[in-house]
Amino acid sequence: MGRSVEDDSPGFQGDEEGQPMAMGDPQSRIPAYPGVDRFIEAFDRLVVQSRRTRSRVPVVLLHEPEGGDAGRRIVSGLRSRMRGRIEVLAPHAYIPQIPDGADPPPLELFELLTNQLKETMPPGTGELRLHSYRLLRSVVTAPAFDGLREHRHSELRNHCYAQHRAWSRTAQTLWWLGGRDQASGGTLLELLWNFVAGPLFQRLPRAVYGRRINRHMLGRARSRRWYARWVRQQQGSPPTDFFRSALDLVHTELRDNPEQLDRVLMQAVLSDLEQACRTRFLHPWRRRRTSRFVLLFDEAGPQDSRVQRFLRELRSAVADLRCTSVFAVAGGVRSLAARIPDIHASSLAQAGAELINIERRGMTPDQPTGIVVPVAQGPEDDQAAVYWLGRWPTLVTPSPRWGPVTEVAGAVGAGTLAIAVVAGLLIAPGLFNRDGDDPCQGSTFLGTDGQCVGVSEGAAGFGKGASEQAVRTVLEQIEQQNEEVDQELADRAADDPRPGRRTVVYFGPLTGGKDAEDPVRGGTYAELRGIAVAQRHINAQALRSGERVPLRVLAANAGDRFKDAPAVAERIAELAASDPSIAGVVGLGQSRRNTYEAIRILDKAGVPMVGTSGTADDLLRQGEHYYQTAPTDQRAAQVMAAFASNAAMATGGHKARRVSLVADATDVYSNSLAASFRTAYGPSRTDVLLYTPTDAPEPDPLPTALGGRPVPTVEDLAREVCRTVKDEPRTAVVWSARASQFQLFLAEVSRISGGCPELSVLAGDDVTNALTDQQRPWDHFKGLTLFYASHGYAPALATESPEASAFLSAYDRAYGSDRSIRGRALRGDAHVALAWDALRYLAEGIDQAWRTTGRHDERLNRGLVQAVLYQGLGGGGFDGATGWIDAHGAASGGRLTEDKLLAVVRGDSDGSTATEMLCGTVARDNERARWGPTGKEHPCP
Repeated sequence: MGRSVEDDSPGFQGDEEGQPMAMGDPQSRIPAYPGVDRFIEAFDRLVVQSRRTRSRVPVVLLHEPEGGDAGRRIVSGLRSRMRGRIEVLAPHAYIPQIPDGADPPPLELFELLTNQLKETMPPGTGELRLHSYRLLRSVVTAPAFDGLREHRHSELRNHCYAQHRAWSRTAQTLWWLGGRDQASGGTLLELLWNFVAGPLFQRLPRAVYGRRINRHMLGRARSRRWYARWVRQQQGSPPTDFFRSALDLVHTELRDNPEQLDRVLMQAVLSDLEQACRTRFLHPWRRRRTSRFVLLFDEAGPQDSRVQRFLRELRSAVADLRCTSVFAVAGGVRSLAARIPDIHASSLAQAGAELINIERRGMTPDQPTGIVVPVAQGPEDDQAAVYWLGRWPTLVTPSPRWGPVTEVAGAVGAGTLAIAVVAGLLIAPGLFNRDGDDPCQGSTFLGTDGQCVGVSEGAAGFGKGASEQAVRTVLEQIEQQNEEVDQELADRAADDPRPGRRTVVYFGPLTGGKDAEDPVRGGTYAELRGIAVAQRHINAQALRSGERVPLRVLAANAGDRFKDAPAVAERIAELAASDPSIAGVVGLGQSRRNTYEAIRILDKAGVPMVGTSGTADDLLRQGEHYYQTAPTDQRAAQVMAAFASNAAMATGGHKARRVSLVADATDVYSNSLAASFRTAYGPSRTDVLLYTPTDAPEPDPLPTALGGRPVPTVEDLAREVCRTVKDEPRTAVVWSARASQFQLFLAEVSRISGGCPELSVLAGDDVTNALTDQQRPWDHFKGLTLFYASHGYAPALATESPEASAFLSAYDRAYGSDRSIRGRALRGDAHVALAWDALRYLAEGIDQAWRTTGRHDERLNRGLVQAVLYQGLGGGGFDGATGWIDAHGAASGGRLTEDKLLAVVRGDSDGSTATEMLCGTVARDNERARWGPTGKEHPCP
């Protein structure tokens, strides 16, 4: 690599059309190796991924440990996949194999890559302009400058401007108009023209060019450009003039340092490609660049080869610039350099799963920049791969709706309209209703995440995001049921003795917003299904008999993870003060600090509340108007501790000797469950790992936070758990954190699964939210054995509990046609049954309060409902779908059920479940006090 950058010795050749020669048939198809379908699916999704959701992508290194050309064949197939039959589908460059010992000159590889990227720009995406690369290329090919060093930067600027004129028509035209720098005879008019034109059309544009380059390459003090950051990294201080600092990059200075040349040129190319994907208002060609730039390398070669050095600099530059617009795949990786850490995949299928996870969740800055994938030459008849490749033989890219000219006209029209509207607002503000600009109407308002929060009728204002359509569908169903009740009661006479309707408010996180927790994964969707089914069941009984109170349900959005719960609670209290028909609130299903404050606000307003799936022990200490249907964290922890102590739940079917307890010290639910579990199981046998996600809604630790070992990232958490399990296989993991972090944790475990190929986890009840997601835990990690606490499994209770049977019948009538994985999981999900029980429990209290009025409807109010709930329902409680519920507050009652039914369930990857432990009161006079196989029973805690 001692050649100069101007060395024109042959390196590797292109074909007659200027395209590089491919090794083998350029139209070759991807071989149907096992797992290649998962890999190609991930490749396609990453190539066409939306700009808004992109993160950087690791360089894929196809390693052939047993030799052969399997990796090179896949690369060749990827090249063919992006060409299409009629036109290029995605911009790409292909670097053919370089024979050993035939390294090309340093610039040749960059020239081949950039030329191909320009030539493969899809139609309608405009010309690819690589400003920074062109400038740096002019610098590194500049001749040696003699004379005083203080003048050399001006000579370099002049040289770069001369190169700039070769492709800039404007600069070339101005130079032509300027003529010669000095007048050399002619008429007086010619002498005058030469005197004026030279400075005006040559020297002035050249000076302006120098200033523009300084701004383009260096930026400002507060926003340094990539070149300024790179020079500061090399020299310790930022440059003040581009051409002075660039003198060190002239080829005479870098003749013996080709790696430095690669680094600066790589940064230039990637910064240009990143800039080329950023949209501009009047640049429709950029908006149509919806695909990543794909770089394909036929063979990476040994670790000191030209291509491997190129790939190392590519990986480092992608991480330094946080470049999201480039995706590189290299085949024929003959040796793996240990200079840069890699992600190691065991197969094409695992690599595909890892890449899909990156496409969905992105990469953190500290993750490795490459992923090594072993591929072996073998049979090409994998049936899944053959079928998938047959259905998707080529890359599918988004199709633009309009042409560039139409988009320009539309942008200009939109800009003109915007200017007219702004002018109108400034000139005649009285003609516009500024209050109408707020998208939130009625009793809703903009919350922390920019979503509408507050109280609304049915679906209005909520569930507008793409991930929230399922929630919106249930809200619309509730809204329809409200209308049916109103229509049924509209024709009643004024003296009708039957009770009128009352209003119940469901309080939960109905929207997510950008980077927020999906309401489906947060349990809200499951609870809404339970509320909707219970409302229909209650109203059917009430309207048929005339002796029960029909219910109308309003939806109150508390914001992502109850961020806006206190403000929304204030709004509910205001509505309750003006509307006596509001009988109470159900929901509050997440134990968080904002939930506590909301309960205190509603308690002060005298609004009865029945909780759904909230479990923290401190929930009941926030106010006398709150009643709990789910078991407390303390009871759940005692049941989990008894199971962990006696069940053969560790890897290999053994009893656990130790427990790794994962908790979040900032989360009320997690902290409460973990602290109670450690007390019940024994601190000496429990190692506590504290992990707080970066997007925690309440990031500060609780005042009574659990002590333990902090783990900064989910990757570190996975490594720590795997290390513990490897050292002691009879270690069980107890997960008391949220379900959303559980999925990320399993994905990291899968990536390092060589450390712990199998993992046994006992999780709290929140992890059931992961079982109703489209991607189940086993999709992330195949070696998982999962046990989890469940607050009620109605299918197992149907034969012993009439209410559980009634719940299942009502649920099947409403959602029996939903045969999806999520639909089947929701049928047995405790969130659905608990929400049913909460609304049924409150409805029973309203019915009994109505009877105490002597059936005078006008006397029924929230005070009577609170009195009934506090004294306890008649008959000693309520036979719910999740077990017996007796949550009174009188006579030393704690407003919860002391022996509330609780189960430990084993889940399997096929969606089946098995109840391993059942403790508590199933129904009246039916209490489970022991658990375990016959003859080896253990007492329930």
